[in-house]
Amino acid sequence: MAFKIVLLVILIFTFSWCYNNLSIEDFTKENITEQIKKEKTINTVQKTREKRYQETQKVLDNI
Repeated sequence: MAFKIVLLVILIFTFSWCYNNLSIEDFTKENITEQIKKEKTINTVQKTREKRYQETQKVLDNI
């Protein structure tokens, strides 16, 4: 019986957390496409920074 109560509490907690934190508007095609574009831009910027960092490390190592 206690297991059923604990399971019910966990289920209710999970449902209420999802209801408060997830919005159906977040899962539209436009929003998902926009999020993918942002992630690609962030990845490109990170790769560029890493490349610059490596180039400066090479220059500093040669000094």
